[in-house]
Amino acid sequence: MAKMSAEGGQSLLTRREMLASGLKTLVASSVLPAVSAEAFAAATPLRAINIMNFIRAEEPREKMDLIQPVREQMALIRAHKFPATWLLQYDALVEGPFVDFLKAEMPSDHEVGIWFEMNRRICDDAGIAWRGNPEWEWDYHVPIAYAIGYTPDERRKLADTAMATFRRIFGRDAKTVASWNLDAITIAHLSDHYVIDAFGNCRDQLATDGFTIWGAPIAGYYPNRENAWSPALEAKNQISTPMFRLLGQDPVYYYDKAFPYPDTIEPVWPSGQSETFVDRFLDMIAHAPTQSFSYAQLGQENSFGWPMMRKAYPMQMDKLALALRDGGLLVETMGETGRRFKQTFKSTPTQAQVMLADPFGNEHLPQRTVWYQSKYLRANLHFRDDQFYLRDLHVYNDRFPQPHLTEPVRQHGIEQRMLAVLDGYHWSDDEVRAGRAGTRAMGCFVLIGQDGRQTRLTVAGLPAVSERGSSLRTSVPLSGGGKFVSVFHEREIEFSLSGVPSHSRLGLIFQWAADRSALREVSADRLSYRFRDFDYTVQVANGAASKTIDGIRILSGERGTLRMLMSQTS
Repeated sequence: MAKMSAEGGQSLLTRREMLASGLKTLVASSVLPAVSAEAFAAATPLRAINIMNFIRAEEPREKMDLIQPVREQMALIRAHKFPATWLLQYDALVEGPFVDFLKAEMPSDHEVGIWFEMNRRICDDAGIAWRGNPEWEWDYHVPIAYAIGYTPDERRKLADTAMATFRRIFGRDAKTVASWNLDAITIAHLSDHYVIDAFGNCRDQLATDGFTIWGAPIAGYYPNRENAWSPALEAKNQISTPMFRLLGQDPVYYYDKAFPYPDTIEPVWPSGQSETFVDRFLDMIAHAPTQSFSYAQLGQENSFGWPMMRKAYPMQMDKLALALRDGGLLVETMGETGRRFKQTFKSTPTQAQVMLADPFGNEHLPQRTVWYQSKYLRANLHFRDDQFYLRDLHVYNDRFPQPHLTEPVRQHGIEQRMLAVLDGYHWSDDEVRAGRAGTRAMGCFVLIGQDGRQTRLTVAGLPAVSERGSSLRTSVPLSGGGKFVSVFHEREIEFSLSGVPSHSRLGLIFQWAADRSALREVSADRLSYRFRDFDYTVQVANGAASKTIDGIRILSGERGTLRMLMSQTS
């Protein structure tokens, strides 16, 4: 996609342009420290890895062999006897050697489905005018490639056309559908009319491929009918097919856009080529506290070409085989994970990602992170050397529509953000977003003494993370003695101190660049926000909130636990 200016001065680059730029980063390896964790979950969590490769038949930006990656991927996957998912873009469904190759080479435990991006062929077959580059068969710009560039009726026609052609070629409906940008209208139509097993959508990202996604669930969820990026709160609003987040996201560094490339497990990126990162990522999926569901997608689209993925793709398959042998993981098709998810969960389950080792082995200012997710909220407690702070808080509401739900996108460079209570990236100033010192949006914790003086809490040693039912508890040893404890629940969050002087109180200080936050009003027990003309609130219990010049100050009550009640009514 073409570079252009986005909100906040972000440079819009395609994933291909980032790779071609040759930007690199050094990643050091070190011994993985032990994760202190105790699992209390009532049932064994579902920990699933899907190998999903999708296939395009056209790449207008440069000439390349598009069948070679598919052949090489198939050979590696078959050598390891892994199940796999192959998703065909419409051009690959109707032209080229791809269908015949898959029919001849796919083992019985593989599946084939649809990669739902638009091109000239599907528009022609659906009776919709091609609005892309007249010289190209496939145009990657947002209004052309993705369903949100079309009217609701056109989206349904395109979906029906893709499914009818798939049925003609394979003799059955596709059960797995994915894209970089699926919308609620399209997936509701597909789920209601074709009984899809699993959807896949892009991970959170910043100004990549012409769009930002921010605040969506970390692994898997049932979307609501107004917003494909938001889990349904009530059954009546729930789409019955689960959505899985693609690309194997680094949970630590991606959030602050620390690297000049997407730090995912994709084999074409330095992160995906780092054995340290791959080891620690797979260990997190297989063994770290995860609540009910842990998920990652491995694989690579064929349009990067085999030379770009030949180094790391075999390495990742080898490491996945070792992780599978060690236990804790399921390697299965996306469709199987979708069916298992439906059988296990009637609504979006709680889930977590806990990375208590720096994922790249950095020893200078190492970073660690704890993510918690429910259908009501998303939260992130982040650790940077001896500092710790809330980095992200989002809430969900069935009435909040996704951008471009009914009005087609007409420009390249869009934002799709959810309802933030704290947005550690977008609410930071330009200096922080450029990697320099400045006003970082965060929620930091302070100890308030009897004389009213406040001291910021800092870490002394590794935090310990444990789970009980749908709750995730993080205990942080403090450099001044005592412990800080956060407990994430499905609907609320608790913060408390132990082992500190009895007269001490806990303070939570939110700070951000004031002109960038969605905060509107603060009362002692309520924080009120407005984003894109949508109002939402968070309640404070056993504490008193007050507005400051650059955020909020919440002081705990004299006894007990400071609580933030996050769930939204629908």
